[in-house]
Amino acid sequence: MLKKLTGKVRLILVFSFSYLLDFGECLAFRSKPQPTPYHDFDYFIFSQRWPLTTCAEWEATKSGNTCNLPQDKHLWTIHGIWPTKTGQEGPLFCPSSIHFNPDELAPIINDLTTYWVNVEANTKLNSFWAHEWKKHGTCASVLPLLDSVTNYFRMGLKWNRDYDIASILSKEGIEPGNSYDVATIYNAIKNSINKEPSIQCVIDKETKESYISEIRICLDKNFQVIDCNPTNPIHRIRFGLNTNCSQKKQVQYIASITPTSDTNYRTIEKEYIDYQGEYEGHMRYLSLYNFLWTLMWLTL
Repeated sequence: MLKKLTGKVRLILVFSFSYLLDFGECLAFRSKPQPTPYHDFDYFIFSQRWPLTTCAEWEATKSGNTCNLPQDKHLWTIHGIWPTKTGQEGPLFCPSSIHFNPDELAPIINDLTTYWVNVEANTKLNSFWAHEWKKHGTCASVLPLLDSVTNYFRMGLKWNRDYDIASILSKEGIEPGNSYDVATIYNAIKNSINKEPSIQCVIDKETKESYISEIRICLDKNFQVIDCNPTNPIHRIRFGLNTNCSQKKQVQYIASITPTSDTNYRTIEKEYIDYQGEYEGHMRYLSLYNFLWTLMWLTL
């Protein structure tokens, strides 16, 4: 009788565990980051994006959207430097007496328009940089080397040079215009920086193809590279990589954008939220996962 009961319990737990993983992934990207008054954080996420994927995503959002793309067709551009509290959301939009002043960027404006380019062309001048400063720079400004608008953006430019994604990938034979297993891309970055990165993809709703979108490197408050904590623990549990990209088929590293029209418009769906709004939901499901896993072991 005990064996039968144990078998039933185990079966229930297996189904519960499977449901948890699927349900957790469905909800993983629905929570939104909220403003916080706190400056406390543990490390930085330095995110670089593949501008062609960003452009395809932007053009798919609304007919008439246009893009600014760098002349260097291999260049990965900067998305942002994001202070991050381990296992929590934010900090974001921190109170600060330092207000965004675009005039302060004049000494580095040429570099910014190249390496920290606002891909979304038909948006307000300086809006991308203003957004990054208000949302993330205000929180990073507690550190002396990031205590001004100019210093924050200078640091991003430095890290873009230090962690040249295009060169890292090219050394491993990974070039635009091809598709790859995400593990191949992941390991190329990991082998170069000797730490775990994070890789993000977006999905084309019509074709279901995955497109590499962002590669993120994590640094501590002394600006030393560290392992990126999993922004999606469910994916790390299942696959061992810090990524939301499909691992069932190859991801696209596009070299050009397919022309679109009003009558035949490809829609690319974002599979991640601007940085880590999904943390709280993930951690709840991770706790439940640990509980179910313990019960499964107890019934063996």
